[in-house]
Amino acid sequence: MSHYQAAPAPVAPHGAGAPPTRRAAKRPGTLAALFWTSVVSAVTAAIGAVLVFAGGEDMAEENINDVIAEHPDVVGLPSGTTAADIKALSGPMWDELISDRAGTLSARAGFAVFTAVCVLVFALVARKGAAVWSRVLLTISAVVALFPHVLILGDYEPDSVVALSFAALLTAVAVVVLCWLPPVNRWARERRA
Repeated sequence: MSHYQAAPAPVAPHGAGAPPTRRAAKRPGTLAALFWTSVVSAVTAAIGAVLVFAGGEDMAEENINDVIAEHPDVVGLPSGTTAADIKALSGPMWDELISDRAGTLSARAGFAVFTAVCVLVFALVARKGAAVWSRVLLTISAVVALFPHVLILGDYEPDSVVALSFAALLTAVAVVVLCWLPPVNRWARERRA
């Protein structure tokens, strides 16, 4: 009997002869960019909303005064009309105008907060697995989040709110694009497989 016959069978090197194992898919940088862009979009929208809620009727009155001073024709007034002229003539109507404007600003801010929360929640879900359904919901949320910001940019809002809305709008568009870039799609497919 030879030594080879009595010795235990040689052990194959690690992985040799065994079925190949799949390497874990590497998380693409675009997925991190998607997440952080979503966070920036949600945070800028929320900060703008907080400014509106904190400003309340004072911000609304300042907003109306600015519009009257800069663009009296927008509200149907002859040029040269001041906010003080209107305030003196209307009394309770002025207060109602302020209240209506504050309500409009608050409604837009509330809708912006709601969509910002949706974007943030779906971004967290997409970050974990980038499943198609989570990216679809994130895309829908980001598109819906554009509406209050388009209204804000198309209206005569306070400058701070306009700047934050512009940032939220741009990042929401970037979120929609990043959701469907090829590296994210590939990573989602590999994770599913």
